Amino acid sequence: MEQEKRPQGGAKKPANDNGADTAKPIDPRILRIAQAIGRQLARQHAKRPPAANDNVPRRR
Repeated sequence: MEQEKRPQGGAKKPANDNGADTAKPIDPRILRIAQAIGRQLARQHAKRPPAANDNVPRRR
């Protein structure tokens, strides 16, 4: 088998950077949309009825 060439030292590049420049601030409009989506998901989760308990105790 061939030996894998690995860089010696130095900063490692993140696996999911996708070429994004993380130094730029995120657009406030995008943050507001993300907050609204998160709140909507939380409301939907809170409105869900609890799971049905089908485990009926047996009589002895």
